[in-house]
Amino acid sequence: MESTAASIFSSQKRPYFIVLLLAIVLNVAGIGIKFFTDDGALYSALARSMAQSNNFTDLMYHGADWLDKPHFPFWVIAISFKIFGINTFAYKLPALLFFFMSVAYTYKLAKKFYGDETAIIAILILLTALHSVMSNTDVRAEPYIMGLLMGAVYHFYKVKERFSMADVLLACIFTACAVMTKGIYLLIPIGAAIIGDYLFKGNIKGVFHWKWLFSFILVVIFTLPEIYSVYTQFDLHPEKVVFGRTGISGIHWFLWDSQFGRFNNNGYITNTHGDKLFFVHTLLWAFAPWAILLFYALYATIRKMIKGITQPEYLCISGSVLMLLIFSASKFQLPFYTNILFPFFAIITAVFISSLKAGAEFKFFKITQYIMTGLLLVAVIALNFIFAPECWPVFVLLIAGFIGLSIYIYKKPTQIYQPVFLFTCSVSVLVNAYLVTVAYPIIVDYRGDLSAAEYLNQNYPREKVSAAVLSNTFDFYYKGGVTYNNIDAILKTDSLKSRIIVADKKAVAELKDKGIAYTIIKAFHDFPHENLSLPFIIKKKRSTTLDQFYLIRIR
Repeated sequence: MESTAASIFSSQKRPYFIVLLLAIVLNVAGIGIKFFTDDGALYSALARSMAQSNNFTDLMYHGADWLDKPHFPFWVIAISFKIFGINTFAYKLPALLFFFMSVAYTYKLAKKFYGDETAIIAILILLTALHSVMSNTDVRAEPYIMGLLMGAVYHFYKVKERFSMADVLLACIFTACAVMTKGIYLLIPIGAAIIGDYLFKGNIKGVFHWKWLFSFILVVIFTLPEIYSVYTQFDLHPEKVVFGRTGISGIHWFLWDSQFGRFNNNGYITNTHGDKLFFVHTLLWAFAPWAILLFYALYATIRKMIKGITQPEYLCISGSVLMLLIFSASKFQLPFYTNILFPFFAIITAVFISSLKAGAEFKFFKITQYIMTGLLLVAVIALNFIFAPECWPVFVLLIAGFIGLSIYIYKKPTQIYQPVFLFTCSVSVLVNAYLVTVAYPIIVDYRGDLSAAEYLNQNYPREKVSAAVLSNTFDFYYKGGVTYNNIDAILKTDSLKSRIIVADKKAVAELKDKGIAYTIIKAFHDFPHENLSLPFIIKKKRSTTLDQFYLIRIR
């Protein structure tokens, strides 16, 4: 990214540099925020088990075999735990590095075809898309895939231009790691990007060049660590019970059930619903404030292709549209799935923006962006007053900084679209800065399992603890020893009165039903859901949405 910094630090492009710097800081800022959803805590528990046992082939969850995701992210996190210790920072750091890898390759790919200005716009879009920042705070597997996917496409395109062993190796390693992160379906966007570029440029013969067979063989070879791991954990042990049955093949699961079984809804894990337009309306907020421009840019690009107007590249449209259609056809639909396509979307949108001249499309650009930014500003102002009115000093500082930045970026623009574009980026920075500095920490405060773990660490560091509820967040943050069991098993424990019991509302109700006397050491407010509800967002009604998380002792 050195060339990026050098090119945008000139006086003409300094506004880009300032906004870029703020966007980078914003994406890093959530690295210390503790888990407020279950997935991060679950993945960290799996990686911690791997790091502590030095067993890098088996994924284990509380002593049981776990088969739901491939190994690569857990290998990386486990290594990070060994270097930096078992903590939130060490869990999130690798994902952030892979995300910035996607930013670097997005810049390189966009610059290759469209020049420096478009490349800068593309990475600013990627850095300020709402779900990009959210996913760098609430980390799952998507940041890993974004970096690996863009690295693979970039180097495969260089192989397409001219065979180079270095590019082949990098592309195949990145592809294999992507497959070992989420499954073989990731061959689809990578393959579609390269094959689509061949086909739309009228070079069908190029698809059948020997270098692609060679690349495929290398990808298979580099994926063998995953094949070996699932084989040794499951195929060699058909007696293991997984998904409530024995005789499970890890290799079959990795190559088929984890992907096509879910898509066809006939695998071990099934779903009962699916909305063909789910990702369309998801992108309206997930890719905000750029979603409307993205939809128009997709339409404009496809229209040009239909008219036979030659495009510099077809990687982005081929890699993103096919995968988006596949996601939409599947019954397994979660908002963060499309994050892996954001780099492609960012380039497509950036090409449209950088091509704007005075006229109807520029008016459309201004109107849509002022509407989008206006809605976001109204939303964050309303959120401040109903969600956390006590945090008004932070809000005032953020607004003051936003106003100052907005005044600066409207001075002496070098391009007709620059002020509106950078203003949109600034609004996104404001909204996400509010979420990172105010909203997420408050949500964390309402995680009763996290509060219980921190309270025990501070006040009962050497106490024997039994847990009647299995919480991944509590399990990750509590530093002492704990045994997990149901209430009946806990009540049979020797020296029960010397133990602290971690319980939720259901476990406490069981004790009452059994007539067991207990003392509450501490109770913690707990919002037991991942998706926020409107009553929780409204502070005056928040108490109606809360459960309790308890630390108790049997009398």
